[in-house]
Amino acid sequence: MGVMRRLARARGDDELRVALIGAGFVGRSLTYQINFTPGMRTALIVNRTAANAIDAYRRAGFDVDHIVVSDEPAVLSEAIQAGKPAVTTSVEIMCEVDEVEIVMECSGSAGHGAYATRTALEAGLDVVTMNAEADATVGYLLARIAEENDVVYTLADGDQPGVLARLIEFVGSSGFEIVSAVNCKGFMDVHATPESIKEWSVRQGTSLPMTTSFTDGTKMNIEQANLANAFDLHPEVRGMHGVKSTLATVTEDMVAALEGRGTVEYTLGGDFAGGVFVVGHADSPDLVQPALRFLKMGEGPYYTFYRPYHLVHIEAPVSIAEVHLDREPTIIAAGPFVTDVVAIAKQDLEPGDMLDGIGGWTTYGEIDMAENVDGFLCVGLTEHARIVKPVAMDEPIPLDAVELDDEIPIIRSRIEQDAL
Repeated sequence: MGVMRRLARARGDDELRVALIGAGFVGRSLTYQINFTPGMRTALIVNRTAANAIDAYRRAGFDVDHIVVSDEPAVLSEAIQAGKPAVTTSVEIMCEVDEVEIVMECSGSAGHGAYATRTALEAGLDVVTMNAEADATVGYLLARIAEENDVVYTLADGDQPGVLARLIEFVGSSGFEIVSAVNCKGFMDVHATPESIKEWSVRQGTSLPMTTSFTDGTKMNIEQANLANAFDLHPEVRGMHGVKSTLATVTEDMVAALEGRGTVEYTLGGDFAGGVFVVGHADSPDLVQPALRFLKMGEGPYYTFYRPYHLVHIEAPVSIAEVHLDREPTIIAAGPFVTDVVAIAKQDLEPGDMLDGIGGWTTYGEIDMAENVDGFLCVGLTEHARIVKPVAMDEPIPLDAVELDDEIPIIRSRIEQDAL
């Protein structure tokens, strides 16, 4: 956490001015978290519905009477200079506001998030994102665009990919071979719909698509694809195994379930709460194993490095600080995708059916090796596809079974990425 002390010391009263894209469930929390993190402030919220941005400021304790809403760069600049909370509905306008120093993207929409991120990167702005969906669809292209424009693009700390990335770096740099990086899932129903999870969504205060994508496993598969593409890891089977276990037996259970090393995986059920873990291997009976036995890590040579939480918006400012001070991304695709998340039919689909995107009624997503899903539809494009050939329930959707509008920015970007 030294980076947070350094940021507070470096910026003092001249706080880092962050533009936040998105004012939904995560965006509302980030409005507060960024603004009350020493050394940074929420200077501007970009949201297609201005009222939601105003509400995010209100919930975070800002005086609503002082909020400036405008699509005029000069007006927004004046507001930010005066320390007033500012709102715009346009990503392009945001890019014209010189006072904006860094962008935090959390719209939750693969299409809008990819477009907004690309626009900001091409305008010379660093971007930290919590949009795992956009990254799993066009993250390699976004990383290339960032490099070409001498700016930084990264997924944020706090969500599972960022938290696992830090664990992988720690475990690997400590001399352990990475056996598996594991996301912990309490419950999953691949056929969940916005109707079946409605009560839970209302209770949680999350959107229906978000909660559906959690429940049907799409979000978790996407997050593991982010991780795999950053560290050249792989799922052993499409959708991963989903190992049923508990903290008491997880090391043995994971080793028994996996055939190889360097995998991404998830646990199902158990007592893991919101945790994540990395299984590492170090076969040194004279040096490593006696010490780790004394440190209550088990008999070895396999060890589980478990973190019982991921705190999403609370940890995201760490990535903002690292990008600003050190020009270091937390986690990005290391090269062309080694994995992809394929769209699977959630019900029988017939010609003329419109797919309804991540967290909807028509599809769920499963991770697989990129070569295994060549010629199939990526789940990140399912918001913009019409079925032209029948697809049976629980079958992957072939590209020739859908009609895609290549005028839509994320589809154009995906075509551009594939050409790389």
